[in-house]
Amino acid sequence: MPIFDYDLAFSRNHGITSATDQARLKNATYAIAGMGGVGGDYLITLLRAGVGHFKISDFDEFEIANFNRQYGASMSSVGLKKLDIMVKLAVDINPDVEITTYDSGINKQNIDDFLTGVDVFIDAVEFFEIKTHRLLVNTCMERNIPVIFGVPLGFGAGVLVFKSGGMCFDDYFDIDYSTPLGLQALKMAIAVAPAGFHLKYILPTAFDLDSRKAPSISSGCKLVTGIVISKAILALLHSQELKPLPHYTCYDARLNRLKNGYLWKGNKNPLQQIKFLIARKRLGI
Repeated sequence: MPIFDYDLAFSRNHGITSATDQARLKNATYAIAGMGGVGGDYLITLLRAGVGHFKISDFDEFEIANFNRQYGASMSSVGLKKLDIMVKLAVDINPDVEITTYDSGINKQNIDDFLTGVDVFIDAVEFFEIKTHRLLVNTCMERNIPVIFGVPLGFGAGVLVFKSGGMCFDDYFDIDYSTPLGLQALKMAIAVAPAGFHLKYILPTAFDLDSRKAPSISSGCKLVTGIVISKAILALLHSQELKPLPHYTCYDARLNRLKNGYLWKGNKNPLQQIKFLIARKRLGI
């Protein structure tokens, strides 16, 4: 049985990270809400960067429908709790890692404990749980904890950063919570990826937002993981390099298009309001 050696395990990071950077990663605490479509991949990628402490949450179990994108989904994990599987995988990479788990998801009752001592929060909550996103982001901003939020979109990704000096959740997304879920989700989607590259090739019939249905593919999830975790590491080591909302990043690997944009006034931007009406008509909602 080999003996784990932290310095050797993550020695190839050096040159990209310094010895001081690596020590900060080892001692840092990252919180990740959600271990599904991208959350499990976030955990594993941060582990391989050398992060030593985590708080993670999920209340779900793996199923066969998860196979196209979720890190821990396999025949041997079907029916098992996502948290249990991901912790097992994490400890197999770094036996010294410290992980605190929250198996009922995150809510008003446990969010204080979940975020205590956290350096960076990564939002991997199911996209359609909009009020949970709002609760987590707002609480983090109150505590000056940077938030990285990314969504896979076809062969691409949209990524946002919430931090001090940037727009808050409500001002940016401008969601009317009295409307049906599909309209709320559409508001979120067009603001996560204002460039809308993915709309050039994803079939509108693949979406049923009121029923929480949207297409995904593993390469898009891997792409968003790379961008989100890069920004999450920068949030700890070089926070001044991160531009908060209304700045955004959109990249599509199929179209090979990148946009680092600035969405003035968020969804209240007149062009965004036109996009919303067009997207609503296209999706028939």
